[in-house]
Amino acid sequence: MKSPPFLSKKTPKKLFGVEVGLRDLCFQGNLGVSLLSISSAAEKIGLRTIGGKLTFEKLVEKTPLPCIIYWDQKHFVVVTKVVKTQKGHKVLVADPGKGLIWYDDEEFNHHWIGTLSNGESKGVLLLLEPTQLFYENSCSRSLNPNRLRFLWRYVKKYNRFAFQLILGLLFGSILQLTLPFLTQAIVDTGIKEQNLNFIWLVLIAQLMLIFSRSAIGFFRNKILLHISTRINISLISDFFIKLMKLPMKFFETKLMGDLIQRIEDHRRIDQFLTNQTINLIFSGFSLIVFGIVLLIYSFQIFIVFLLGSVIYGLWITVFLHKRKILDYKTFEQQGKNRNIVYQLINGMQEIKLQGCEQRKRWEWEDAQADLFDINLKSLTLQQNQDAGSILINELKNTLITVLAATSVINGELTLGMMLAVQYIIGQLNSPIEQMMTFIHQWQDVYNTSLYSDSFCICLR
Repeated sequence: MKSPPFLSKKTPKKLFGVEVGLRDLCFQGNLGVSLLSISSAAEKIGLRTIGGKLTFEKLVEKTPLPCIIYWDQKHFVVVTKVVKTQKGHKVLVADPGKGLIWYDDEEFNHHWIGTLSNGESKGVLLLLEPTQLFYENSCSRSLNPNRLRFLWRYVKKYNRFAFQLILGLLFGSILQLTLPFLTQAIVDTGIKEQNLNFIWLVLIAQLMLIFSRSAIGFFRNKILLHISTRINISLISDFFIKLMKLPMKFFETKLMGDLIQRIEDHRRIDQFLTNQTINLIFSGFSLIVFGIVLLIYSFQIFIVFLLGSVIYGLWITVFLHKRKILDYKTFEQQGKNRNIVYQLINGMQEIKLQGCEQRKRWEWEDAQADLFDINLKSLTLQQNQDAGSILINELKNTLITVLAATSVINGELTLGMMLAVQYIIGQLNSPIEQMMTFIHQWQDVYNTSLYSDSFCICLR
């Protein structure tokens, strides 16, 4: 059976000359979309379907993929690929709220298996096969809107403030660029010639530069606060506008904890659009300027720093996928935890009438234990990443120090130039760290936008 192309970035938009969307074809009840309504919608766009219950063994060995399965007894996902391993199988699941995630046998069955039939554990699934009608009705429509364009809508209103910020960053970078040369001048001119007046003059100049940079930073923080507050208000206001347009039945199936969690996660986008983006621009400019100066001082040291930074960046990217999965789990568990707390507070009278105080408390304690397990895994992942990062950076800095000292001994660099090089390396390490932080922030913002897409997809 040929795999249907509904997993690509194209989805049907026209059906017999009428503009439609997949959600419009699915009948939604109080509990959401049923498997029957998905099957009916699939047949309307030209897919042949068959639903049923299967064991995990038949799913991985005989079932043509991709197929739709009932996940966590509450929503539907797509199984796209199964890979056999020495320990069992790896199943690739396309979750509309999380993206593509691999699961082993135990994890997959925990989410999928929901019934016991004839002594066998089974899960619900829906098989689909494209017919000629499907290809005739298919036309272009992107399932993933441009998220950069979506974020740009909130930033472009403040172009005037952004120009002021960038101008301040450039001026601050130029001031910062003079500091290593002043350090070199103190050692090579002031100390070497024993000119105390020159040393005092250079130190006063350094103090003036530091005060100027601090003043620029104060103004930058005020502008950022202004932009950040207005963007945050716009984001949450738009979220409330979308939320208030939803039908009543939508709120019958959504937890209060999910709503609050999504509102708070908009802060991620706010921080990304203001502090992180501005820091990235500043870091990029500093990296270019100080990199050129380091190249002028010593080509060998520049190459060592460049290779070390590339290896550090590659090391960070190794952990991005695991970090994304843990972020999904943290988001879900925090939503469940908030919902339990709201139930305890708002439903205390009913809880006492039903006499289930202990059961509800145990439920909250179980949620805290699950959240602790996720936090522990996140901490372990972060520690593994930090351990490799520290090792790479320290080896790079040590090698640079050895090269710089060797150059001084061989007469290729003066002592003042060596101190200037060490200062430049310190200034270059900071932008690299900020760029790695920016990658993490971008991943968090992307995950947040996925949550919002799956949460309010019916508004598209």
